[in-house]
Amino acid sequence: MTKKFPSPTETLTFVESLKKRWMATVDAIIDPLMIIDKDYKIQQTNQAMADHSGQSIKALIGQKCYQAFANRTSPCPGCQIQESRENDQSAQFELDGVAAEKFHEVTSQPIHNENGEIEGVLQIYRDRTLAKRMQKQLLQHEKLASIGLLAGGIAHEINNPLGGILVFSQMLLKEIDPKDPHYEDVKEIEAATQRCKSIVENLLDFARQQPGIHDDKLVSVDLIPCLRSTIKFALVTDNANDYDVSENYQVDEMMVLGNRNKAIQILLNLIQNAFHAMPDGGKLIVNANVKDELATIEIIDSGVGIPKDEIPHIFDPFYTSKEEGQGTGLGLSICHGIAEDMKGSIEVESQVGKGSCFRLNIPLANKQKKSA
Repeated sequence: MTKKFPSPTETLTFVESLKKRWMATVDAIIDPLMIIDKDYKIQQTNQAMADHSGQSIKALIGQKCYQAFANRTSPCPGCQIQESRENDQSAQFELDGVAAEKFHEVTSQPIHNENGEIEGVLQIYRDRTLAKRMQKQLLQHEKLASIGLLAGGIAHEINNPLGGILVFSQMLLKEIDPKDPHYEDVKEIEAATQRCKSIVENLLDFARQQPGIHDDKLVSVDLIPCLRSTIKFALVTDNANDYDVSENYQVDEMMVLGNRNKAIQILLNLIQNAFHAMPDGGKLIVNANVKDELATIEIIDSGVGIPKDEIPHIFDPFYTSKEEGQGTGLGLSICHGIAEDMKGSIEVESQVGKGSCFRLNIPLANKQKKSA
């Protein structure tokens, strides 16, 4: 029996079918991938990469990989594509913030031709931004909880003897003649004790914000009047005229679930921090708006700004950039805890010498009730 071989047309059709099936498989991969030559030019890519760049697959072919992936004019910092090519082995590395401020885990794998020569490198980009953020939040949560328990214990132990010192110093002040040479010494003891008690109260406030330590009931709170009251209170200072305050309210009310006093505590802390960042005066902008079922309040100052390497630490307990004696480093930690209790968050954007924006996001009350 004569064996029948496929015709050229049938062979071509079969090859085209395999090609389409292969491309459909590649396009089904949710992670962007590219085959890149030695000059960083894209030889092949998939639909996920096209979606990431906002261009068609056809338009991406021939572009530099760093141009298409991160809109850069030079290779991404930390990229190991050339090392993978030169060493002829796979490599895994991280790209943090090079593409739309996202965190990617990247795998590079050399590709060989029929002669065993390297003709390109396959790079797969896995977006791990959400996982990285959740990991940081978990670590921060655990750290704050541990320090909160420690701070609460220390504060309670210190509070009683401080109370005794304060009472006795005040009794002495009533009995000592103001002209007595020791009168000012006793007044300094009283003032120092008051400062210590203030620090202890901050420690206790911080401890109460930690998981499992408080049981405050959340009720409906309108953030707009809270914000108006806070600004009015914050401006009762000797140098209030040094600040140009602009209030922009895009909505009449912002109902969230929380505690009114603690909401004011967050806002007051953020506004006072903004004032501290402008020691010689400046402009403060307060924006309030609702978007995507989130109540959003922005506190924007024209102050000194925060260095990029310090931003990840500003919510850590006892971390402060203020001069000694001007802050305990607990204010933002307490605010962070209160915001989390209200199912919200605080975001920070800052540029040294230009100012900072602290953005408080809290889900609207109706949104929280629906999700519950």
